[in-house]
Amino acid sequence: MSAIYEPKGKAREYSPLALNYYKGCTHNCKYCYVPSMFNRWGDYDHSNQMLLNPEKKLKEIENSAKKFKNDGRQVLLNFTSDPYNSLESELRFTRKVLLILLKYQIPTAILSKGGNRILADLDIFKRFGNLIKVGSTLTFDNDKDSLEWESGASLPSERLKVLETLHNEGVKTWVSFEPVIIPEQTLTLAKKCVSFVDQFKIGKLNNYKGIDKTIDWTDFLNKIVKIMEYNNKDYYIKKDLLKFNTSIEFAHKRIDSDYLAIKKLTNQLF
Repeated sequence: MSAIYEPKGKAREYSPLALNYYKGCTHNCKYCYVPSMFNRWGDYDHSNQMLLNPEKKLKEIENSAKKFKNDGRQVLLNFTSDPYNSLESELRFTRKVLLILLKYQIPTAILSKGGNRILADLDIFKRFGNLIKVGSTLTFDNDKDSLEWESGASLPSERLKVLETLHNEGVKTWVSFEPVIIPEQTLTLAKKCVSFVDQFKIGKLNNYKGIDKTIDWTDFLNKIVKIMEYNNKDYYIKKDLLKFNTSIEFAHKRIDSDYLAIKKLTNQLF
């Protein structure tokens, strides 16, 4: 089985290809879907971060990267953990993975709540040029809610500052607004970061203790799209949120899951 693979289902909306290596995470996000996914095959402790057989894993990744060298599709790091979890400070494995992907010129997307740990690889991001984008999931606009819901992740202000730093350094930035737990806070975050974030993927909260049933998703959709359009931003509306559209006529690209993905076509970004 190839280390680089095509994700299925809802994960496919994030990227045409993906790569997982870390397992487990200490961000302690209440809404995380990974524990329930792995619990299907037995007891699973998501707080137990691990990287099994790193040398073997690195060889598997390089062999896979060779096969995808001329594929041209974007690879996302990564679904089963955070590429900049607390282990990364010690192991620097994501850095090694990035060097392999850079070697084979594979378009790469990073999504992380690791905050300042991300900046340790700024030098590599810049070497990728237009074949990389680095992003963060933004959920709350204040420390109190963030600490309650995702106690081990970097605080909102740190994530925003990292995105701004990356943008100022010429690195393409993106944000995932999923889950949306308190819509008003997501709208505030959008206004805060719209000047230094290049792309947005916008979803909703799904099936968490009935909270999603209490939210007016049509109202949220109308308001977030207004912010995106007013600021002329690139954005994608995820299918679960799109179901609540009642009046907006979207251009096809806004509902095309691959619209924001980086593609290697004569080293250009389309």
